Amino acid sequence: MKNKKTRNCWMIAAVLFSMTAFLQPIAGQERFQIEVYGGLSHLNPRDLNLLSKAEEQYNQLLYIERHFGWPGYFINDFPRITSSVPAGFRVKYHISRKISVSVEAEGFRRMREASISGSFSYTPSWSLTEAKDYAPYRMSLQGLSVMGGLYYHFSAGRSTELELGLAGGWSRAEFDFRSAWTYSIGLFAEDFTHISEDGGTLEGDGKGVGFAAKGMLRLNRALGRRFGFFVETSATYCRLKSVSGNGRETRLGIPGETTWEGNWGIKKEEIEMSWGSTSVSVPTNYWGGWTAAQRERDFILDLSGLRLVIGLFFRI
Repeated sequence: MKNKKTRNCWMIAAVLFSMTAFLQPIAGQERFQIEVYGGLSHLNPRDLNLLSKAEEQYNQLLYIERHFGWPGYFINDFPRITSSVPAGFRVKYHISRKISVSVEAEGFRRMREASISGSFSYTPSWSLTEAKDYAPYRMSLQGLSVMGGLYYHFSAGRSTELELGLAGGWSRAEFDFRSAWTYSIGLFAEDFTHISEDGGTLEGDGKGVGFAAKGMLRLNRALGRRFGFFVETSATYCRLKSVSGNGRETRLGIPGETTWEGNWGIKKEEIEMSWGSTSVSVPTNYWGGWTAAQRERDFILDLSGLRLVIGLFFRI
């Protein structure tokens, strides 16, 4: 019995010693730390970028392939969002030399815009010219996240340390796009001229909220007792579902505009022409005239990615 009590005492002492070593108090250091940072993030919001891919597929079949063999050109390279420049603010509290917790807010905005154009001509004894222009085609994406984090510190020298961290919280993001296009066809003969024009604008937006998490590895370098800099790399997970928003469309020669609102999804469109066919996955929140079978899946606004940031910290 006595040996059992002795073993229990030793076990309790070992646990207390481990906790004391793990939660070693901070000597001569301030517990609160303010951080500001910015950097570069690699993104792949696949469903959002399908807007550009769908336009490219439409033009490839209905315009480029239809005019195969005609002299002309078409710049069919629509913009995509693949990166962002995040910036953030973080408040950290050092529980011990090894452990700290934090609250942070981070945001970004990214906009891509391009002018797309093309023209083809057929000239036997007369001349037929078709032209299409997007001026401009634009999309933008922005997001805001608020997270709480937990960090473990490793000493790497007198003024240098490494950190491993995990953070999770809430994220909100929204996007919008605008496609303004014009189309013209001209027939020119010796005693006959005919020019016809069409055009319009298509605009849409969407927003969603959801959970976000990230894992971090960073290097801290003190430049003084109260301040220094850090380099942080992280992998972020954030996939927002139930995205909803508005849409607007105008057409040349038709007064007013058509508006709608709804949940975003991916619809499947099969196009068959005498010269070719294609299958297009189209992001949309307009479902008028479409059947449930054409809804391929839900729209996901994916903000996951890798990032690298550099920042300054100040101890108070």
